Amino acid sequence: MYHKGSYANIGEAYAFLMKYADQNGYTVAGLARECYIDGIWNKESEEEWLTEIQLPIEDVTK
Repeated sequence: MYHKGSYANIGEAYAFLMKYADQNGYTVAGLARECYIDGIWNKESEEEWLTEIQLPIEDVTK
Protein backbone atom coordinates (compact mmCIF):
# COMPACT_ATOMS: atom_id res chain seq x y z
CA MET A 1 0.00 0.00 0.00
CA TYR A 2 1.03 3.62 -0.32
CA HIS A 3 1.34 6.18 2.47
CA LYS A 4 1.31 9.81 1.40
CA GLY A 5 2.57 12.43 3.81
CA SER A 6 4.77 12.73 6.86
CA TYR A 7 6.44 9.73 8.47
CA ALA A 8 5.02 10.94 11.80
CA ASN A 9 1.68 9.30 11.04
CA ILE A 10 2.83 6.27 9.04
CA GLY A 11 1.68 4.10 11.94
CA GLU A 12 -1.90 4.73 10.82
CA ALA A 13 -1.09 3.19 7.44
CA TYR A 14 0.43 0.14 9.13
CA ALA A 15 -2.64 -0.25 11.35
CA PHE A 16 -4.91 -0.09 8.31
CA LEU A 17 -2.79 -2.60 6.40
CA MET A 18 -2.67 -5.08 9.28
CA LYS A 19 -6.40 -4.77 9.86
CA TYR A 20 -7.06 -5.31 6.15
CA ALA A 21 -4.88 -8.42 6.10
CA ASP A 22 -6.62 -9.83 9.18
CA GLN A 23 -10.14 -9.11 7.94
CA ASN A 24 -9.41 -10.68 4.55
CA GLY A 25 -7.81 -13.88 5.83
CA TYR A 26 -4.20 -13.13 4.92
CA THR A 27 -1.40 -14.60 7.03
CA VAL A 28 1.59 -12.30 7.47
CA ALA A 29 4.76 -14.16 6.53
CA GLY A 30 7.48 -11.77 7.65
CA LEU A 31 8.37 -8.21 8.48
CA ALA A 32 6.99 -5.31 6.50
CA ARG A 33 9.35 -3.08 4.57
CA GLU A 34 9.20 0.45 3.25
CA CYS A 35 10.25 1.81 -0.13
CA TYR A 36 10.69 5.57 -0.07
CA ILE A 37 9.52 6.90 -3.42
CA ASP A 38 9.36 10.62 -2.71
CA GLY A 39 10.75 12.42 0.31
CA ILE A 40 12.84 15.31 1.60
CA TRP A 41 15.39 14.72 -1.18
CA ASN A 42 12.96 15.62 -4.01
CA LYS A 43 9.82 17.19 -2.50
CA GLU A 44 9.55 20.49 -0.68
CA SER A 45 6.45 19.62 1.34
CA GLU A 46 5.94 16.65 3.68
CA GLU A 47 2.43 16.31 2.26
CA GLU A 48 4.05 15.20 -1.02
CA TRP A 49 6.19 12.44 0.49
CA LEU A 50 5.26 8.97 -0.77
CA THR A 51 6.16 5.65 0.85
CA GLU A 52 5.25 2.19 -0.37
CA ILE A 53 4.65 -0.29 2.45
CA GLN A 54 5.10 -3.94 1.50
CA LEU A 55 3.71 -6.71 3.69
CA PRO A 56 4.71 -10.28 2.82
CA ILE A 57 1.87 -12.75 3.06
CA GLU A 58 1.82 -16.52 3.12
CA ASP A 59 1.25 -18.25 -0.23
CA VAL A 60 -1.91 -20.30 0.28
CA THR A 61 -1.59 -22.01 -3.14
CA LYS A 62 1.16 -24.33 -1.90
